[in-house]
Amino acid sequence: MDARLLDVVIGLIAFIILIVLLAVLPMALPAAIAYIAAIIGFTIFLSGAGYLVNDKIV
Repeated sequence: MDARLLDVVIGLIAFIILIVLLAVLPMALPAAIAYIAAIIGFTIFLSGAGYLVNDKIV
């Protein structure tokens, strides 16, 4: 798969995950902690995806 297309797909999936986390986590946790957890989860997902993509491309 083309690296640019893979980056776009990962970005869209990460955005969807962020929206889901922002919608679901405040139901289970206090609001402030839930929003911080959603941002941390989003960052971890993007970091892991970027690491895997770089590993496969190089």
